[in-house]
Amino acid sequence: MKILLINPPHGDVYGGLKKPIFPPLGLAYIGAVLERENHNVKILDMDAENTSHEEFQELLRDEKYELVGITTTTPTYNNAKRLCDVVKEEIQAKTVIGGIHATIMPEESIAPKNIDFLVKGEGEQTICELADSLDKNKGLHGIKGLVYKENGNIVVNEPRELIKDLDVLPHPAWHLFRHIKYVFPDSLSSHVFPVMSSRGCPGRCSFCSAKSIFLRKFRPRSAQNVVDEIEDLVKRYSVREIHLWDDNFTLNKSRVLEIKDQILRRGIRVKIAFMNGLRVDCVDREILKALKEMGTYSIAFGVESGNQNILNSIKKGITTKKIEEAFEIAREFKIETWGFFMIGFPQDTERTIRETIDFAIKLDPDIAKFHVLKPYPGTDIFDELNQKGLITDRNFDNYGIHTKPVHRLESLSEDDLLRLQKTAYKEFYFRPKKIIKQILRLKSFNRMKLNIQLGLSLIKNI
Repeated sequence: MKILLINPPHGDVYGGLKKPIFPPLGLAYIGAVLERENHNVKILDMDAENTSHEEFQELLRDEKYELVGITTTTPTYNNAKRLCDVVKEEIQAKTVIGGIHATIMPEESIAPKNIDFLVKGEGEQTICELADSLDKNKGLHGIKGLVYKENGNIVVNEPRELIKDLDVLPHPAWHLFRHIKYVFPDSLSSHVFPVMSSRGCPGRCSFCSAKSIFLRKFRPRSAQNVVDEIEDLVKRYSVREIHLWDDNFTLNKSRVLEIKDQILRRGIRVKIAFMNGLRVDCVDREILKALKEMGTYSIAFGVESGNQNILNSIKKGITTKKIEEAFEIAREFKIETWGFFMIGFPQDTERTIRETIDFAIKLDPDIAKFHVLKPYPGTDIFDELNQKGLITDRNFDNYGIHTKPVHRLESLSEDDLLRLQKTAYKEFYFRPKKIIKQILRLKSFNRMKLNIQLGLSLIKNI
């Protein structure tokens, strides 16, 4: 089949901040498995290619695709729905959506008339079986993980099991992208690629929606398979920097050490960063030493709150003492640190948020991000806030990580949450010592350019 895969525009997901352009790693995997089945595949990343509405219409008319697949997150779902409308206006193609939002809300997501199919859960096997069935005009009832319409009714097939051995998947099909120089915040190099060496995390965090797809199961790729991919990226694309996007890369210590050994044994020289965050309870001195030796220069930790009772309430499973220890060890090995903090948990008050701000200043990571909580559908925290009547906005366009709050707390309004977020950024970054440190860490032109852009956006926002 002739198949088009689309990463839809991200609209206002980033609010007033400059929009970074991350590569859609999920589509790169989907494209790879479809190509392996001999389908004719194209990937369109609309933000990266700056595709206009007219250009999209022209592409559809010229290429006449048979199947158009669109990945969705909660804040991009409405854009995906609008793209399906355009597809049906221009060509006689089938449409299919997938991704985290489609998985969490399958029947609501497929309801619009111009969405024909929905892939629920991990998508590689389901999309291949769907394409094969459409190509050969076979039935759809036996395709696990598929949701579709039949005689005006929504049919939800049996769930798809998770892929047991991730090594069976081909490496992501980056050759299908026209725009491969993506922007990664704070990266030293402008030539960066993402790698996901495992899927899933056994954590119980109440704000996390990843378990809706990966079911809290940790599935690692083998060390050899991971390092093969890194080596291929370095040789084929002259990649200078790799960002590992795992939910919990360091859960299995022996695998971390084996990956390190293979990188050193093969003489692979590449910078590595963990911008997706590590769990502080899954690192120790031996692991952080190994990360440093394999080329890691930057890691992020999901701190969330500086109040232990809040950490307990969101089922984070860590202590403030363990957080401090992890940052201290990272500093010993001269690894740059990011700290991710959240404002607006259900049990938060002005006092607990103030403790989080003070804790961030005490930890003093190189970069601190203060996000107002987004309670995504399908998470425990959404259900908790919804039952209390504290969800104030159900327009998914506003569920981006930097958009306005979509909930309030019993003692804090949406404006209060924004005020405290701005206070956090001001108090953390507008310290003379911090300003000097930020200037001294601008070690490359690419990082300087990115930090100037982000800094100007941040100042404008607060």
